[in-house]
Amino acid sequence: MRTIRLLAPVVCLVLAATACTDAPEPGAAAPDSPTTTAAASSAAGSAPDGGSTQVSAKEVCAYLDGQLPTLKGIGSETGVMANLTVNLYSWYEKQGPVPTGRQIDDQTRQECPATRTEVLKLAGMESFERL
Repeated sequence: MRTIRLLAPVVCLVLAATACTDAPEPGAAAPDSPTTTAAASSAAGSAPDGGSTQVSAKEVCAYLDGQLPTLKGIGSETGVMANLTVNLYSWYEKQGPVPTGRQIDDQTRQECPATRTEVLKLAGMESFERL
């Protein structure tokens, strides 16, 4: 019985380690397959100089408008900045490439300057480049 108690944690660690390997998911293309390489090169070829902003300005503004009640309820600039940093990044990551702060500034200046000003004021920032 004592041997089992000693081996159980070792077995668990071995199983956990093997579950965390970088094996491709079933049905996924191998990393060096022609399909993966072609997709990567076509995506890289379609990106304009200076990065890509896949999300439209309207979508960004709609997201920020939806976040305003939450941001207003936080009560501190540091808390708002932290919330905005994590949630905005996570939202962008789900949409596609994450743009730079300057790209977010450009989009929101054009599409929703009032929302932009309010969000930045709540976070104690002058620009999204601080995120």
